Amino acid sequence: MRETFYYRKNISPGTCLVLFFAGLLTGIFFVQTLDDSDFAGIFSEYFLNQYASLKIDYKRLLQYVGGYRCGQYFFLICCGTLGAAPLIAGGMLLLLGMTWGTMISVSTVRLGLKGVLICVAGIVPQIFFYLPAFGWVLLWLWKKGSSRKKYLLLAAIGFFFLIFGIVAEVYLNPLILQQLLRKM
Repeated sequence: MRETFYYRKNISPGTCLVLFFAGLLTGIFFVQTLDDSDFAGIFSEYFLNQYASLKIDYKRLLQYVGGYRCGQYFFLICCGTLGAAPLIAGGMLLLLGMTWGTMISVSTVRLGLKGVLICVAGIVPQIFFYLPAFGWVLLWLWKKGSSRKKYLLLAAIGFFFLIFGIVAEVYLNPLILQQLLRKM
């Protein structure tokens, strides 16, 4: 007897939230199991003081962030055409939640409320562009989209939001973080 696996053609917003928050809690739990000596690095006072006075090479940062974000976006766009797209998108949301949970936990353990403010400043203003860019692909999965033309149109519109998000992440976010770190 041959066994086949069928994936639902859609994924609900509730399922996405559950997966994201499950990843968030997993990241928090992971940090709570570590020793305090394991928290050296990016959230140390020394690193943050260095970053506050750092001269940023915007050209190299644009190449790095642009390549990384475009790669993520095109991977998600390509995965959206597969039958297993809900499973892949769910896995990506779980990993995103784990990353954010780990980052927020480490920053809170190392720096307290100041660490939370740094984490929030680290995703502003680009998050306002990335949410629509990536959200439209998820919306496509939620609504059981079947028209390739509409999917490509959403992907193209999302790409413009992605470009604005990359520009905001490269040119605005470092200025916001440096100003915040100088005042703390």
